[in-house]
Amino acid sequence: MRKSVAAPLIFLAFLVLVLAVYFLVERPAHRPAGRPEKTPDVSGVPARPSAPGVSPDANARRGAAASRRPGAMAKAAVIMDDLGNNLDAVRALIALKKPMTAAILPFAPVTSETARAAREAGLEIILHMPLESIGARELNAGRISGGMSGEEVRSRVEACLDQVPGCRGANNHEGSKVTEDPVLMSLILDVLKERGLYFIDSRTTRDSVAYETARRIGIRAATRRVFLDEQADDNAIRARLEELFSAAKEHGTAIGICHPKRETFAALEKYLGLAERTGVALVFASEIVD
Repeated sequence: MRKSVAAPLIFLAFLVLVLAVYFLVERPAHRPAGRPEKTPDVSGVPARPSAPGVSPDANARRGAAASRRPGAMAKAAVIMDDLGNNLDAVRALIALKKPMTAAILPFAPVTSETARAAREAGLEIILHMPLESIGARELNAGRISGGMSGEEVRSRVEACLDQVPGCRGANNHEGSKVTEDPVLMSLILDVLKERGLYFIDSRTTRDSVAYETARRIGIRAATRRVFLDEQADDNAIRARLEELFSAAKEHGTAIGICHPKRETFAALEKYLGLAERTGVALVFASEIVD
């Protein structure tokens, strides 16, 4: 009698064990329709900026890499060009109390005083390097021109840099002719590389090769995306700032360039706060260069 009862009990225990293994091992592989496995939400993580001359596939790979950095915040830098002609401009820049980058002209009336004031106020300073432009008639002091020998170029770049002590990098003032010349740009950028400085291509011409040349020779570099005050009125500058912050959100980083105009300072004071409200951090240019 005991044997006849024990056999069904053993079979029943075996059946329970098989069913348990099935539900523990096999069922997770067959999730019910409409309940996909949860994946990280990376829709708000910005991609890295597109670089001129880089293929769409490369940009997509760069963006995909950025999407794997949870919590990354978009960054925008605003560079104020043409400083050094008067102290009112740098004082107005300091009064904004934002991480602005001051691009200072060499051999200007108050170059050294401007650099000192900006540096003491905690702003980042760079050399606003005068380069020859196509059809330019005005000769800026310290300007580097086509036709100069290698020694002349080096001497001129070093003299300009010495005018702005403590500069972290440089961007071009004008320069539509020089920035299209890879040989001349290599001579200029070699000096920056020796001093450990970065370069911002202001892109005053669509045919500029300055950024690509800088990257080729191993200098940290970036390019201007938006000119903020080509139209010096309140609405236009606000629109350009919104464009800058939108580009930063899309690409991860973006650089805007502006000039010491009364309308520009007024608009910056009113609208720079849009950056934080749109999820963009205002930073110095050195935090954006590759």
